[in-house]
Amino acid sequence: MKEKDELWEKVKKDFPCDPALQEVHYARLKIHEQTKDMSDREYIEFIKIRAKKPDWIKSGHFARV
Repeated sequence: MKEKDELWEKVKKDFPCDPALQEVHYARLKIHEQTKDMSDREYIEFIKIRAKKPDWIKSGHFARV
């Protein structure tokens, strides 16, 4: 939990007035932490697994704005 707090403090400092950019930057830093020791092949598989669309999106049953 301490690591998360440190990452949030960093992104809040980097983007003090933009919560959306804080979220994106936090996600980028978190992915970096999770993948920094992976080979290129492992990294690609990591991203592929997380990039799959959820079934509710594939089915087209969601509200469009």
